[in-house]
Amino acid sequence: MSVILVASAHGSGATVTSLALALAGPRPSLLVEADAHQGSIRTGYRQGQWGGEVGLWHLAQAQFQHQLPDAFEAHLRTLDLDGNRLILPGLTDPTQAPALAGVWEPLALLMQAMDQHAGYDVVIDAGRVTVEPGRIHPVLFPAPLAYRADAVVLVVRNSLTSVAQTLPVVRALQNDLERSGSGAEALRLLLVQELPANRGGLRSDAIARRLRAPVVDILPWDPAAGSLLTHGSPQPVRLAKLALIKQARKTAQLLAVEASNRRRALDMPAATVTSPDVAGVLQRLSAAHPALGPVAGGTR
Repeated sequence: MSVILVASAHGSGATVTSLALALAGPRPSLLVEADAHQGSIRTGYRQGQWGGEVGLWHLAQAQFQHQLPDAFEAHLRTLDLDGNRLILPGLTDPTQAPALAGVWEPLALLMQAMDQHAGYDVVIDAGRVTVEPGRIHPVLFPAPLAYRADAVVLVVRNSLTSVAQTLPVVRALQNDLERSGSGAEALRLLLVQELPANRGGLRSDAIARRLRAPVVDILPWDPAAGSLLTHGSPQPVRLAKLALIKQARKTAQLLAVEASNRRRALDMPAATVTSPDVAGVLQRLSAAHPALGPVAGGTR
């Protein structure tokens, strides 16, 4: 069981990684597209299947009207053929981001409830981290989601440039998590092996020392999977054949174990549900998904 927030410092593949984790994980999953700079899954992986009538921005008005749980459920869409993988699509315009200031905290509580009471692993695509002096940008990054996540996963390519660009973001995230979250130890690095060693690719232990953060796993450089998860496909695809998906399933399992261990170590209390509206949503979503097969079976 886990709530995992995925981000990157400079467009290193947070969305592709988030999709891979959500599609490959061992439990039903919910992918929340929370990139404040604008989402891309509806026009990319899902090839324009939904328009601006669906998505995160509508939850701001619902929160103002005290109708967030019902709106949350109404704006969920499916990612796979079987309906085990759900998505809350993101923003269609970056100027919408300021309207979400009052939504992030109640949405973070909903994510915890989806994990602990409805049986979904939650993956949050937070996109690129924007830093301002001394902290993470309060509007252009969904910080409250990071504070309540079991793990904050920063995607880093194994190149010197990627590591150098990631360093200040690591420091800012660690400081914010220490001040307002569950501690700097919530931060994990997830490497993408873009370069082989003979072309300047850095070793995982060297990256961990440089950034002073643990590496949870290494994902392969898989252009076929990257293209599919970025642009989609008009035909169903056997995801289980893709190297990225195979490794992402193992990564999701590792993150779930780390999340469980960390909850126990910190003696974190279980999420409480006091709202009848939230309880009803969780009950319906819990009953909606059948048993999972070995891996997500298709793109549509």
